[in-house]
Amino acid sequence: MSIPRLPVPETSPQSRWLGPLRTVSILGALIAVVGVIAVPLRAWPNLLLAAYYLLGIGLAGAIFLAIQYVSNAGWSVAIRRVPEAMIASLPVASIAMLVLLFGIHDLYEWSHLDILAVDKILQAKRWWLNIPWFAGRMVFFLGMWLFFAFALVRLSRRQDEHDGLEYFNRAKRYSALFLVVVALSLTLASMDWIMSIEPHWYSTIFGIYNFAGLFQSGLAAIAILAIVLRRAGPLEGILTSEHLHDLGKLIVAFSTFWMYIWFSQYLLIWYSNIPEEASYLVHRQEGSWAIFTVLNVVFNWVIPFVVLLPKWTKRNEGVLLKVGIILLIGHWIDLFWMILPPFMRNGPQVGLWEIGPVAGAVAAAAYLTLRSFAKANPIPKNDPLIVESLNYHS
Repeated sequence: MSIPRLPVPETSPQSRWLGPLRTVSILGALIAVVGVIAVPLRAWPNLLLAAYYLLGIGLAGAIFLAIQYVSNAGWSVAIRRVPEAMIASLPVASIAMLVLLFGIHDLYEWSHLDILAVDKILQAKRWWLNIPWFAGRMVFFLGMWLFFAFALVRLSRRQDEHDGLEYFNRAKRYSALFLVVVALSLTLASMDWIMSIEPHWYSTIFGIYNFAGLFQSGLAAIAILAIVLRRAGPLEGILTSEHLHDLGKLIVAFSTFWMYIWFSQYLLIWYSNIPEEASYLVHRQEGSWAIFTVLNVVFNWVIPFVVLLPKWTKRNEGVLLKVGIILLIGHWIDLFWMILPPFMRNGPQVGLWEIGPVAGAVAAAAYLTLRSFAKANPIPKNDPLIVESLNYHS
């Protein structure tokens, strides 16, 4: 079976969504800016959440690509341009993360010298938690992720222009190195950016917990975007129920993995009953924060697990689309549950300053992904596994 060259349309059916998505993105950014000026103690944590959410979408796309390359997976090649396009979110998300350095004193208590002077625990962590070293690590992590992610995209695009295995094999080598790099750097980054908000608390599995949530939401985004692009036309006849079935299986698997890590962290903290560890969960189980704890589990595990357990639901694009949306909402709940409690001691507040930035982040991710997708062939036509993927049966 030969793969003809697929033209890249100057206007695509999904282009009609770009205008509204761009508008929502700009409005979200404006709300964040106004919030930082008007209510900085409330706005900066929500800006962190939105930036980290957007960063996770792009990074999940790169991680998905790397896993497929190193495992020599054939099933996903036909939809590979979707996670490749998601990587377009990374530069914007990286800029948003760097902007957070201007609000470092509103986010992290360890950045205040007067607090540091009287807190022996923070003094012991000062070699790691200090502003120059914190900012340097952020730049380094973001730079590494951008380098590897766009290297994978660049090699895939070049493969479209040249036959042979040269670019495919190079992408596999880059992917293997990237997975090692991201495993270590994402662990440290999540500790820096989220766990150090409460610097007296720590969890040894916080990094893997963040990875589980990030990748779970990334799989949901891939499924949603692939279904939308099939309905719009570019992936019609390419994305099949077989591909949806495998995406659904991955979503169920990583939803369960997220729950396993969440419960492991909860159980170990509860069982050991050490005050400096237990305080993290005690606050999140008091008052209306307990509702978020329950919703976190329901949205990120109960619903996707129960709904997608039957085979037919994983192959049904309508069901998978709805579950994907639920998981994206669940990821916001999870990040809200991790980031906001120290800033909302009297209970969660959900208003314009909370919804605006994250709505802008989601719209930005969709806008950048659709725009990037339209710039390349819908499928990697010279990939050695493309024929297998187009004729895939699970």
